[in-house]
Amino acid sequence: MNYSISEHITPEEKMDLFTQVDEITFEFVQWVNTFSEEEMNRIVSEGGWTPAQIADHVRKSNNGIAQAFQMSGVDSERAPDARVNELNTVFMDFTKKLESPKFILPEETVYNKTELIEGLKRSIDRIRQERGNAQLGEIIHLSALGTISKLELLHFVVVHTKRHINQLKNIYQKIKNETNDTD
Repeated sequence: MNYSISEHITPEEKMDLFTQVDEITFEFVQWVNTFSEEEMNRIVSEGGWTPAQIADHVRKSNNGIAQAFQMSGVDSERAPDARVNELNTVFMDFTKKLESPKFILPEETVYNKTELIEGLKRSIDRIRQERGNAQLGEIIHLSALGTISKLELLHFVVVHTKRHINQLKNIYQKIKNETNDTD
């Protein structure tokens, strides 16, 4: 049995999901922007990423998602939103460290804040552009996420970005605590 996207998501729900993506990506950019140029490239925990590396990772991920929306898919033989709960469970569990696929690992370099934010905004614009043309009910296969619908990819953008906002908030707090301790 093939599933129609309209059986699983109304036009209102689709617009709500688009709004969620827009709001969470805007919030992410705002958080990245809270760091000074020096703080952007500061590691606050052993083995952790800098705020700039987190932003670069999300930029690379966004570009990959935008590219995935252009892929030819197949009609779903399952509900196109079947993996949404799984994505929420995995990415919203902040107690577990997740391994990033190599192709979206950030560079180990000193980043320019302005250039990084511009690249991040371009990646978000690409998602906005491609999602409007994507057949959200189509299933594709991605090495990092396996078999996934394009609808589920939008949910992934939301939970993945939320996860990294949480990281930025934690880093921001650690930097502020360190600053207060030295005053």
